[in-house]
Amino acid sequence: MKSIILLVVLLTILLIFSASNVKFERGLKTYLSKDNKIYSEYLRYTKHFKIRENAFLFLKYEDVTSKDVLEYFEEIKKRIKEIDYVEGVEYIPISRTFAIISIEIGTRDDEKLENIAKQIERVLNFVPKPVGLNVQKTGSVFLWYEIKREMGKSLGVMMSASTILMILILFLTFRNVVGSLYAFLPLLISILSVIYVFGLMPIIGIPMTELTHGALPILIGLCIDYAVQFQSRYEEEKWRGINEAISIARKRTGLAIFLSLLTSVLCFTSMCFSGVPGLGYFGLLLSLGLIIAFILTLTFLPSILAFDKHKKLSENKERILKIFADLSISKPRTVLSIAVLLLIFGAILSTQIGMEIQHRKYAPQDLEAVRLFDELERITGGQSTYVIVTSEDISESYLKDRFGVEKVEYSGNLKAIYISTKLENYEDYVRTYNEIRSYLKFLGFKEFYVTGNPVLDMEIGRLMIEGQQRITLICYFLIFILLLAIYRSIKKALIPLLPITTVIGAMNILMFSLDMKHTMMSITLNSIIIGLGIDYSIHMIERYYEERKRLDAVKAIKKTIERIGRAISVSALTTAGGFFALIFSDFPIAKSAGFLSFFAIILCLIAAITVVPAFLLITEKI
Repeated sequence: MKSIILLVVLLTILLIFSASNVKFERGLKTYLSKDNKIYSEYLRYTKHFKIRENAFLFLKYEDVTSKDVLEYFEEIKKRIKEIDYVEGVEYIPISRTFAIISIEIGTRDDEKLENIAKQIERVLNFVPKPVGLNVQKTGSVFLWYEIKREMGKSLGVMMSASTILMILILFLTFRNVVGSLYAFLPLLISILSVIYVFGLMPIIGIPMTELTHGALPILIGLCIDYAVQFQSRYEEEKWRGINEAISIARKRTGLAIFLSLLTSVLCFTSMCFSGVPGLGYFGLLLSLGLIIAFILTLTFLPSILAFDKHKKLSENKERILKIFADLSISKPRTVLSIAVLLLIFGAILSTQIGMEIQHRKYAPQDLEAVRLFDELERITGGQSTYVIVTSEDISESYLKDRFGVEKVEYSGNLKAIYISTKLENYEDYVRTYNEIRSYLKFLGFKEFYVTGNPVLDMEIGRLMIEGQQRITLICYFLIFILLLAIYRSIKKALIPLLPITTVIGAMNILMFSLDMKHTMMSITLNSIIIGLGIDYSIHMIERYYEERKRLDAVKAIKKTIERIGRAISVSALTTAGGFFALIFSDFPIAKSAGFLSFFAIILCLIAAITVVPAFLLITEKI
């Protein structure tokens, strides 16, 4: 026992040091795979036509053409041009009181761009400016720099919020089960699991991105689940003796935990089939955290419980759980009818939910660089620019009449034709893209491709639609096959799928009612519901069949909810608390995902202790 504890401590120290080497990644490469045709065409375009990063400085003064301001510009221009990879600095007066300094940068390497942003900041801090002159920073360089800085700050806030929530939930609920001294052992397991995941990220090559930074606070709540289940069963059997209680908890609860682990890992790793690298990383981090939590629960937790000297606590039945038990037993058909209605209406409304495909809007919108970037687009007419790249001789007059050509660039025998449009949503992007391609084919052109930011956003939208459908279907298929192989019964394999399908329908209704759009994180909601919600159903079913061997169906249901209901309630509340911590993030993509997942987990709990018992009772009669 002591050797296991010592090993865990040593691994924790090593992985804490390893965590400092976590790398940050940004932009399109976290949303689109290099194997993706649309993205590979964009990369081919950037090789032939140099795409530069830009930084912009906004100057606001009573007269931006005054001698003081122009002298200030010349001084910072001289210093900024000394920075490596800065290729040009231009002064652009917009009005009498407003001017823009445009800085062109000849690299797209993230580390170099971050260093350039820091050096420009140092120049601005060092060079004295005229009294009353307001200088603000924006552009793609400062966008990433500020987003990365905000990501670290947001991660710290979310981790703190998640830990505090776990302490409150365990104190208010779990200490009544195991006593105050051991109530926070599941949190210890959870924190160790998160440290291990964080430390393993640089070793296995998973970066921190806008999508993955939300995984760590989620894991704080997620990795508590197994320890809560194990410790609850241990406390229940403790009257037999410490060693016997640990043995029974390993044997009985261990099986349910292992099934939960398999189903969750299958669902989370299915995110790798979404076609979005960032989502694949997100699913792998969640899976890795659960595997580590499972191992620690069956090894490290029993090593600590072996020192337990406290007596078993007296029984304390939950009134709320009794209400749900009575409802499921007295009105099983009503419960199932409501479940079916939610499922049907949710399926109908799922097609009416919009999507947020512009990945720049996933970042905090109140950051100075983001806010000023929007202002810059308003000034310059912020348009969606399609780029036609071809080696054929195309007459621009053909395209001007139909679409309007902004400019043309040349690189060897290649020509890039830029077409500007005013577009906002996914459907407009797809329609315009298809119109351009169809028109070029009509003119007889064969060697061409269409790229640009709207095409990339369109592809992200396509991946969101197809990715959600794909990972949902894969989850259902894998879970059904797994449960069928384990239980060797279609009925037992289908029972856990009914409540989670009901929850998916209910969440579609909620999103439609609140006019919420899908984001790159929210499309994983179905796999999260399936992966986590099925855990509670499995625990209910396993305990029900255990009790059914010696009791009739109604008494077995009551005993199951009484015994296992509290444990899965604590698990659901802590898991929901982990997701709720995302609401404290400044990133809209994390905030909306946290809000939706919080309600989804609570609904999964309610469905497990109502829909599952109702279905079991009705099928018992059949």
